[in-house]
Amino acid sequence: MSNLRDLEAALGLTTAMLEAARAGDWNHLVELEAERGAHIAAAFEGPVTGLDAPLFAEVAHRILALDRQVVALGEQGRVSLAEALNQIRVGRRAQVAYAAGGR
Repeated sequence: MSNLRDLEAALGLTTAMLEAARAGDWNHLVELEAERGAHIAAAFEGPVTGLDAPLFAEVAHRILALDRQVVALGEQGRVSLAEALNQIRVGRRAQVAYAAGGR
């Protein structure tokens, strides 16, 4: 039963990770992911037996589905950050060019 409890705890943390990703709180997401990792490791430490097996599989699939959403949001965040950094670079180049023209 410990396996299932750990996996359910991981599911709760994965849900919190998705909420953090939606809010753009990447630092909190990383903290949650580290905590979740311990639960996932514990969940898969021993064999899953008996009646827990189907529920265990269902919870694992739910975690994977949520993870796909977190990864997609992370990719969107990465693209947005890259665009913002590019705009900063363009602005700096314009500033340097303007300053150089005044000499």
